Amino acid sequence: MKLTQDRIQKYENDGMLFIPNYLSKLEINSVNEAIFQLPDNTPGLVMEKDCQTIRALHGVHAHSKILQDLIRHPLLLEPARQILGDSVYLYQFKINMKAAFTGDLWPWHQDYAFWYEEDGMPEPRTISIGIFLDEVNQFNGPLYYILGSHKEGLIDFNTNGSREDAGWEANVSADLKYCLDNKTITRLVQKGSLTAPTGSAGSVFFFHGNIAHASVPNISPYPRRLLIITYNSINNIPRSDRKRPEFLVGKNYTPLEPIVKNNVLLQQI
Repeated sequence: MKLTQDRIQKYENDGMLFIPNYLSKLEINSVNEAIFQLPDNTPGLVMEKDCQTIRALHGVHAHSKILQDLIRHPLLLEPARQILGDSVYLYQFKINMKAAFTGDLWPWHQDYAFWYEEDGMPEPRTISIGIFLDEVNQFNGPLYYILGSHKEGLIDFNTNGSREDAGWEANVSADLKYCLDNKTITRLVQKGSLTAPTGSAGSVFFFHGNIAHASVPNISPYPRRLLIITYNSINNIPRSDRKRPEFLVGKNYTPLEPIVKNNVLLQQI
């Protein structure tokens, strides 16, 4: 259930690691069924600008045992603890929907900018794991990453002034509050390189909180749903004076332990 040293080295060099077909089709089917059964209008639901298309769901694991079990899946949790060298807790759980034809872009940004500015997270001692719930191809808005950009640390960002007084939605909309400008992106790409992982449902990528990433709108007929679990070190808990809602920022700091083989989800490997 742990990563090889070569894979760990690649993650450390690039700031991300992509593994095709990491979870089984049966597991992904179980996760998709759990998502289908989620209640309507959960608190962390975000709509696209058209007010008709779901953009993202946050914190919905609270409504599903299958999704709670997924967080403790040894194939996800063990590498997270291995890379961070520490026990971890759930910091964030979200599903970015990227609907066919209407899924909007995600501007260039670093995730840690939001966690530092909004939550008071001391250091980027996190790891996020993205799980393809659909096939991701060149047409349906794959995530773009700039390899090695995590080594820059927290980069100076542009603050979207029009979002200063907005609520938490300003951190998850197409008009992101903290973005990287074109000059910065050009410099980072010249120094590193661009990649856009594609593959079948069940493929997984691990990525650092400081890697620069973005995605374009999905104008194809293919949906691109991406489930992202972010783990944080138990020794990196944000300052308690920050007030983003719990469905966006986990406040249960109990160290996670892997689920055992007799669990329903794991029986489907």
